[in-house]
Amino acid sequence: MNRVIASLPDSVEELCVIRLGLMVRKLSGLRFASKFGKAIAQSAIEAKAGGAGLLDSERFLIRWNHFGFLQYWSSFQSLEAWSHRPPHSVWWREALERMRQRADFGIYHETFLVPRQSVESIYLDCPPVGLGSFGTIGEAVGTSTTSRDRLGRRPAKG
Repeated sequence: MNRVIASLPDSVEELCVIRLGLMVRKLSGLRFASKFGKAIAQSAIEAKAGGAGLLDSERFLIRWNHFGFLQYWSSFQSLEAWSHRPPHSVWWREALERMRQRADFGIYHETFLVPRQSVESIYLDCPPVGLGSFGTIGEAVGTSTTSRDRLGRRPAKG
């Protein structure tokens, strides 16, 4: 079995993770939500390539009417700076206007700030994704074999 772990890059002290969700509330909102999702995906590619602090962006699908993105940012400051300028500021106004006028679309976000010592991962017989796509890859050996050990939560003997 192939076992790989990933840790945060040395430059990241606190990982900023955001879950951005789009919900279609009525069938009339599906086309708008799809277009909105494609614009977010494209801007994520540009933000990552442009050094805005976006480390990775992954799409998720829960149901046909509920989908979105899980994004990893190098800091909350990077996310906040990016969100206050186009294209995000333009989309946000478009989404608010759509919600006010038609009530057929909804959007949400959840933001998590995770200190470096509270991050751990392991990938068993699968390619690293998420943290593994931008973090430092290593082998799961010795004290890296369990979540408890990777998080430094092993009780002291004695």
